[in-house]
Amino acid sequence: MFLEYFSVLLITIFALILGVTLILAKKYANAVSLWALAAIITIWIVSYLLYKLVDTPSLIKELASIHYLCMAGAAIAQLYFSLSYTYRTIWMNNRTWWLNRIAIVFFILVSAIIQAIYWVEPLRMIFFSTRDGIGEQINEIYVLNILVASIVFFVDTFARKPRIHFFRAGTIMIGAVIPFISRLVAIFGVGVETDIFLSILSYSLALAGFSYGISSNRLIETTPITRDFVVEGMDDGWMVVDRFNRVLDLNSSAEEMVGLSQEKIYGKPVDQILPDWPGILKSSQGNKEIEMRRSVKSQKDWRYLNIRISKLTDQSNANFGYLILWRDITGRKMADDARQRARDELFVLLNAVSSAASRSMNLEDFLSEASYQIVYSFQSQAVVIFLTEEDHGSQTKLVLKSQFGLSPDQIKEMNQDKIASSVYDWLMENEENHPLIISNFNESMDVPAGLKNFGFESVVLIPLIIYTQHENTVIGCLCLGRHDNTAYNQDEVIRLTTISNQIATLIDNNRRRQFAIALSERQRLLRDLHDSVSQKLYGLVALTEAAQAGIEAGSEIAPLQVLTRIGENARQAVKEMRLFLYEMQPVDLKDGLVSTLHHRLVAVEGRADIKARLLADEDIQLSKDKEIALYYIAQEALNNILRHAHAKTVSITLKQTRLNVILKIIDDGRGFDIKKIDQGGLGLPNMKQRALQVNGKFKIVSAPGEGTKITIVVGRKS
Repeated sequence: MFLEYFSVLLITIFALILGVTLILAKKYANAVSLWALAAIITIWIVSYLLYKLVDTPSLIKELASIHYLCMAGAAIAQLYFSLSYTYRTIWMNNRTWWLNRIAIVFFILVSAIIQAIYWVEPLRMIFFSTRDGIGEQINEIYVLNILVASIVFFVDTFARKPRIHFFRAGTIMIGAVIPFISRLVAIFGVGVETDIFLSILSYSLALAGFSYGISSNRLIETTPITRDFVVEGMDDGWMVVDRFNRVLDLNSSAEEMVGLSQEKIYGKPVDQILPDWPGILKSSQGNKEIEMRRSVKSQKDWRYLNIRISKLTDQSNANFGYLILWRDITGRKMADDARQRARDELFVLLNAVSSAASRSMNLEDFLSEASYQIVYSFQSQAVVIFLTEEDHGSQTKLVLKSQFGLSPDQIKEMNQDKIASSVYDWLMENEENHPLIISNFNESMDVPAGLKNFGFESVVLIPLIIYTQHENTVIGCLCLGRHDNTAYNQDEVIRLTTISNQIATLIDNNRRRQFAIALSERQRLLRDLHDSVSQKLYGLVALTEAAQAGIEAGSEIAPLQVLTRIGENARQAVKEMRLFLYEMQPVDLKDGLVSTLHHRLVAVEGRADIKARLLADEDIQLSKDKEIALYYIAQEALNNILRHAHAKTVSITLKQTRLNVILKIIDDGRGFDIKKIDQGGLGLPNMKQRALQVNGKFKIVSAPGEGTKITIVVGRKS
């Protein structure tokens, strides 16, 4: 009767415990095992109460079977709670094995075998024929071992903690011990009903202790953490050496960094293990703590380590060893190296673009070479550069100025106003001048019309901007495309933006330089026209007016003399005018020095009643800079002959010897005294300077009434 009344009390207590457990299961991860324990106890109580209510002694076999099953299940649930609660206290590789699927299958299989033996009649007669049969003893030993293992895990955990923490966790320890004590009591012989009652009571109290333990605010940590777990779970290497520099301890991270196991390292001098670290600990003599960086070769590859060495001292401040912490900074080092390589590549590319600007003869050549540098530096297949221009109606528009990697059909389509105008509209709407990265044409909303038809999977558009003190001016757009779907990352876009700014600055400088050159050339032409052609025309006007005044006054005038002077001034004016018209044309030496000189003689001297002759050897071997120097020297000499020498004939000879090329310019003009004449007015210093720039020799021979001979000798192209 006592057991029946106490059963009602037991159910009430358990209902409260079950409610608390279900609440805890939502808050704590390791409360799942408690929930399982509560479910097993519930099955246990229900089966026991059904047995008592039916009051049928024949059901004792079924009740015993459920009792064996629940007893093993409750013990396993307690074991898994101890594992999940304390797995951080020792090396995870040792304890978490109990939590894997193999261990779960093992525990289930043992319980299933015991049930099978119990219900197979021949085996049941052998193992469960009496109350203390072999089967029951096996099950008892199995349960006791599981309970002992859970108790050991708890003791192992809390014994590593301070004593105050051990006492604070007393409810958990008591809860683990109560089921074990109840099993010891049952061993001394009790009935099945009493055994079931004690088991349910003991596990209910254990469940209460566990639930209170993990929710109690008096506990410092909901899951115990010990020094072993912290040290072994560190990503940093941890090593302890004694004052003789012998290794005493290290964690698994240090083993991985060194490439050796603890068994091979223990007790050996650190200098012997790491021969590339001579005297690493000597550097910390006299210092409480020292930090340094080293690189070591592990089993896989090189590792870059940040090493912190701390002295270990006792209470009397005597040194008894060192603690070495190794932080693996390989990832950070590789990232820093990658950024440094990117900076170096950017610096090289900027230099290449600047060199192309100084080396190119015109803007188109510069943009072509810059496009070639960019398309390969950024693993792209095509690059397009648009620049702004004003049309006849003073409307700004984009014009294709350079491209690389496009087919003829694509170039033709790119030249259409539709694409250029759409890119220009995007530039105008992009007030912040942000780059546009397109990795999916179907999802991007700001794609300029026509770009998606060029077969590129990834495209980036970078505005070309001139930054000034007052405002920023957009002068064009740089477009890069890739055939694969590798999108341009942020680092590439930053480098492209830097290069685009450099290109925009160089384009602006070129435009300003061209404007300054044009202005200077215009001023020079005005000055030369005023000093030469204008003077000749003014002389013609003066002669004409003087002759007209003499005729009106009735003076004697020699008409032939006057007309002769008028004709000479007119012819000289025509000569110089033809020279100015020729000089206004751009000089192009792409056809060679001989062809360019021949064109000059035909266009100027040939039309000025001067007999000009050019004698040149075939296949003249000269570098480009020497051809340019010789041409400008010859041009300066021919200009002097046309303006000052009043020559009738001029001859140019270009001869080639084994080592040199010789240019001679001879005229039959009136000559001059080299010692008395102002050579600056004839441009002689410029001719000498040009010859010296190409390591040539310059010589001039002249005398009044004997004409002039200029000789330039330069080395052949090797």
